[in-house]
Amino acid sequence: MQISLKSPLQFRLTLAAILLLAIAGPATLNRACAQKAKPAGPPVINNLNNPQPVNAQFQYGTLTATTNSISATYVPITTASGTLTYENLTIPFSLYLDSQGNVEAEAGDITAVPSPLPQTDGFIAGNYVGPGGGTAQLITLSGPGVTSSGATEWSVALSPGATGCTWPQSATFYVGPLEDNPLYARIKAAGITSTAYSYGVSGNQPCTTGNTGASWWETGSLLGFLQTGNTLTIVSFSYAASDDSDVPEDPIPYSLIQP
Repeated sequence: MQISLKSPLQFRLTLAAILLLAIAGPATLNRACAQKAKPAGPPVINNLNNPQPVNAQFQYGTLTATTNSISATYVPITTASGTLTYENLTIPFSLYLDSQGNVEAEAGDITAVPSPLPQTDGFIAGNYVGPGGGTAQLITLSGPGVTSSGATEWSVALSPGATGCTWPQSATFYVGPLEDNPLYARIKAAGITSTAYSYGVSGNQPCTTGNTGASWWETGSLLGFLQTGNTLTIVSFSYAASDDSDVPEDPIPYSLIQP
């Protein structure tokens, strides 16, 4: 790929375009040595005997730049069979002037190496029952999903057949470094520094309407999640959804019944 540029602004914009083309376009990724981009087809992780198409979710990676190269770290790569891995990709550039004094940029071979495994902190996806037992408190924990910087996203929802009031009825939380949590500004404002919990927010909680005993579990409450063996403990850091503090309140233990 070779681009002729006539201004610094055009150069910067074109480098961004080259990266997008390299991201969206076809490429062969080889852990040992990078191969040239292929003219057609989806990105693949190179296997000389059996090339496999993959989907690279660059929107969740972290882009950085150094002299003559752009890197994307923690890029989730999903194979056709659904297998998820994380890769660190590097795209080098050769820059020079042509005979008319225009800057030209040429993208080099893309290299890929495995990223460190994303964090899950022992969370186990599956169906859980609360301390009430029976069908009174049944939730399903789903994950891990992908988010930025190698963190993972998890969700809580009512299990099929659940009856009565369950807290939380829905929630989303994030596992990874505290500073990388999308809710970090709110976590910091509450004075929370503990890394014992993974933090998230509750979704719609219809059972809290008119129920003063459920004020810790209203829609939008800041929640903490902790997995110890087969026990998932959920706590609230919010009263009436808006009064956040650094003290975990009203812990509810859920027991895994079906992974």
